[in-house]
Amino acid sequence: MKKKSIFVTLFLAMLYITLSSDKDGAAHHGHGDITGATTGTVGHCQTGSCHGGNNAGTIVRLQVLDTATMLPITMYNAHQTYLITLTGDATSIATSLPAFGFQVSAVRGNHTLAGTYTLHPSYASTTQIISCGATTVVEHNEAMRPTIIDTNKYYVAFYWTAPAPVSDSVSFYALLNAVNENNAKSGDYPNAAPRVTIYENPADTKVAQVTTPANDISVFPNPATTQIAVQSTEQPLDQITIANLVGQTIYSQQLKGKQAHIDISSFPKGVYTMIVNNAVVRKFVKE
Repeated sequence: MKKKSIFVTLFLAMLYITLSSDKDGAAHHGHGDITGATTGTVGHCQTGSCHGGNNAGTIVRLQVLDTATMLPITMYNAHQTYLITLTGDATSIATSLPAFGFQVSAVRGNHTLAGTYTLHPSYASTTQIISCGATTVVEHNEAMRPTIIDTNKYYVAFYWTAPAPVSDSVSFYALLNAVNENNAKSGDYPNAAPRVTIYENPADTKVAQVTTPANDISVFPNPATTQIAVQSTEQPLDQITIANLVGQTIYSQQLKGKQAHIDISSFPKGVYTMIVNNAVVRKFVKE
């Protein structure tokens, strides 16, 4: 009888370890979106089947980068593709943990799916895209190995394509769990990234109304340091507006003709959005 009890206890322990391990992805295991995106709560593991709380042993950061400049953005253009990076800084506590898992979700203000995902070629074999009701997540499909980039021990990347113009912000929720691979919850260091919210370019709705793409508008040189030229091969230039990444207008000019020269020597270094004739959007970099 004692042997039978020991066997049952061992069986239940092994069952607990099996069910509590999401080494091939929480959503894949049926736990859904556990980033907090569905509720708007910055945190992790929104289900009882996951870890109990954040652990400062892993400092997590998410960034949305322009693929041309590799700079973080605060404003997105409809249908444009961006690079999402998730990193975990190795602290003195977490440095010995040999693997990690993660989950990321992007949602609109009403906590529904925003945009689409594409796996990065470097991580296609270890990541997956899973639909979770009103949202979709990108997560690991096996324990991922540390990759030291700068001061970050844990690193993963994928692509996100912005939705059609919806006049709404998009928020990214993410968590990263540094693990010891004992197939249980003990000794792991999960932590959530601070929520990242980016805003739709206010010119998007105007761009959507343009029936014929204005490919005849060019901005050069790009990048530039002191001056840029804006040139049209077809339509006259009536109005040029330049905004920074947070949507503030820093330059506006009424024009006549098909070419204009703009002094940008006083602009701070960074990425700028140019709205031409209240419709055409171009980006340029001030070095």
